[in-house]
Amino acid sequence: MIHAKKALRREVLQRLKAAAAADPAQLRSAALRKQLAPYLQQKELCVAIYAPLEHEVNLLPLMQEYPQHRFVFPLCLPGHKLRFHEVRDIAADMQPGAMNIPEPAPHTPAVAPQDIDLLIVPGVAFTHRGDRMGYGGGFYDRFLPLCPQAQVMALAFAEQMVEFIPTEPHDLRIENIITC
Repeated sequence: MIHAKKALRREVLQRLKAAAAADPAQLRSAALRKQLAPYLQQKELCVAIYAPLEHEVNLLPLMQEYPQHRFVFPLCLPGHKLRFHEVRDIAADMQPGAMNIPEPAPHTPAVAPQDIDLLIVPGVAFTHRGDRMGYGGGFYDRFLPLCPQAQVMALAFAEQMVEFIPTEPHDLRIENIITC
């Protein structure tokens, strides 16, 4: 199963990188953010997002589009765990982290998992029935049970949607996937 996951991850990442090169204006990210809009119409939410890699859906403009919400970002901890921190200004509150992925700076306040209202998870591949394949660390599979009150969703490009993902018992499903 591990070999099948690695092969699928490699295949989808190749497709994603090719598609990202063909969409320098990030129009597809904007289209997905527009589909997310109905979930963000409430007055105040604590929204967990992530700093995107070059081939991932860019959620950062949400911070300017919905200033009434609190936006929190993951910080990777030892033991493949996550802790989310509030970020108000990307330039001032983020710094390069593991694999040069931006993460919250030490001065940003930590947010309890039970305070998160909407949690948008990254991933490499998804199925229409909600199976998710991440990057292989299991960070979100460990974190999601800590915030059962949160509405969990993913935004995915068409290249990320696959018919089948080999899953293991610890792999959690994502009930709501927005795709284009």
